[in-house]
Amino acid sequence: MLAPAQSSDRRRAIVALVLVNSLWGLSFPMMKCLNMQVDEHFSVTHLTASSMLRTSAAAWMIGIRFGIALLLYLVFFRNTLRQVQMAHLLAGAAIGAVFVLGLILQVVGLGTIPASRSGFLTSLVVVVTPIISAILKRQIPRPTVIAGALLALFGVAILAGVIELRQGRIGLAPDMRQTWTIGDWLTLLSVFFFSAQILLLDRFGKCYESIAFTPSMFATTALLALIVYAGLQPYVPESAAGGWTGLAAQPSFYFMISLLCAIPSFLAFAWMNKYQPMISAGQAAVIYTLEPVFASLWAMTLPTTLSRCCTIAYANETFSLPLVIGGALVLAANALALWPQGDANRTE
Repeated sequence: MLAPAQSSDRRRAIVALVLVNSLWGLSFPMMKCLNMQVDEHFSVTHLTASSMLRTSAAAWMIGIRFGIALLLYLVFFRNTLRQVQMAHLLAGAAIGAVFVLGLILQVVGLGTIPASRSGFLTSLVVVVTPIISAILKRQIPRPTVIAGALLALFGVAILAGVIELRQGRIGLAPDMRQTWTIGDWLTLLSVFFFSAQILLLDRFGKCYESIAFTPSMFATTALLALIVYAGLQPYVPESAAGGWTGLAAQPSFYFMISLLCAIPSFLAFAWMNKYQPMISAGQAAVIYTLEPVFASLWAMTLPTTLSRCCTIAYANETFSLPLVIGGALVLAANALALWPQGDANRTE
């Protein structure tokens, strides 16, 4: 039985991580809005933007986002800087290195798929994490994990419109090659990097004070993102008046990136780093299944308000049968993959 202090810490961690997922869900329509502002500034659409522009824009926004988040951390959490030692710097750098790769892929993918769909695809981290953990431990994944992975694939296929329900029958969509886009592939690829982030945080967080990882995590994320931006910039074919500086100077863009830096970035990741190690990686992964639910709720209520603030045409998403059925199957797959194990010798 847990001691009272441990039980209190665990409850506090659960509440904090639920709030973290709500804030992460908020980031999906916000990043979608920023992508649309980039498209408008460079006079392109999600179909005509070059891959170099899309990747460069993602890296640029991530660099700004976590650079400002780092400054906020240094102001509001400066007392924790006394705890930071070389081990914390190295752990945070490792976490940030895999995180920034996942985030760039996710943001690029978000340029061509709805925010709600991106949220559900990203939630597959809950299925992928125990599989990667099992592989690293040279163990066979539990049957529930394998079943969850298969169910997740089916749910994603419905969610993306690859599989349709027609006249009471399930079949491949005639236009499945068009409904499953490069944005879906990139978002799926990002899941593997987010899984690595969770596993690294779980491992290092059991050995060190995890809140002290945050400065170097933010710094590494911002630095690597800006390096990617600088490396790609000469190859971006699109140009616009004022370039990237002109875009950053626009009040609507500055407002949106400031909100993104302060809430889903600085606050959410500081809380994640502090509270996730208080519970197991498996328990944290269960809570992380709430992220796509929050992402969908925000995507169905927030875009109209954001469009007024940013002077872009971004309508609220609506409920659809593929979203409801596919999303429900993905959440069920997550729960199945995390079903409590009876054998303590097997992996989560």
